[in-house]
Amino acid sequence: MGSVVTIPEQRTLLRNVSWETYEHLLADHRDAPSPRFTFDRGVLEIMSPSSEHERCKHTLSLLVDMLAEGLGMDVQNLGSTTFKRSELERGFEADVCFYVQNAERMHGKIHIDPAVDPAPDL
Repeated sequence: MGSVVTIPEQRTLLRNVSWETYEHLLADHRDAPSPRFTFDRGVLEIMSPSSEHERCKHTLSLLVDMLAEGLGMDVQNLGSTTFKRSELERGFEADVCFYVQNAERMHGKIHIDPAVDPAPDL
């Protein structure tokens, strides 16, 4: 019987990358769960999450959802949404993110504009 080997989390950091390159990478990987991109004024991090990383993300998500349900709180889980602001040349993809205080305000929103809408609480 063969064994399955999982690779550890992999990260690559590139400097002097243009905002346009970041935008193209996001577009090329729009529906792909991996890799994930973070951009900060010319510095691009490319990350391929490990199975352990994904397991922790799933556990955290379940914990928050169960806690919110138990407390009767309205929580909006946006998963791994990409947030970006071209005027700041910054962007990131959360592993999982939640609106708590602004959950009601964010229900039904299809497009989130970080320049106008609040950041997730968690």
